[in-house]
Amino acid sequence: MPIGNFQVLQHRAADMLIALEQARGMALYATMMADEPDEAERRKAIAAAKVQIGRSGRFVGQQAIQLHGGIGMTMEYKIGHYFKRITAIDTLFGDADHHLAELARLGGLIAAA
Repeated sequence: MPIGNFQVLQHRAADMLIALEQARGMALYATMMADEPDEAERRKAIAAAKVQIGRSGRFVGQQAIQLHGGIGMTMEYKIGHYFKRITAIDTLFGDADHHLAELARLGGLIAAA
């Protein structure tokens, strides 16, 4: 029986795809907001994108390593290399937690009515 037939692995892959699409959506949102004349709104959009992309990247990387088992962290396997890169990129210019705190300080992404 192929390993892809196991339902739990299919569910894990579906969760990874959802996280990837959330990151893509926030990257597009941040790109659209790059020309926003209001600096506060632009900062909030960029911070929100950094939070989602950082969290999604970590989730997808961790799940991919789990799917590959112990070999996923060896230097011979690409997934270990990519996970190390996404971890380093997440800390560049502040990690997801830093930007989440910044977003909270700025009042959140959606203004309260």
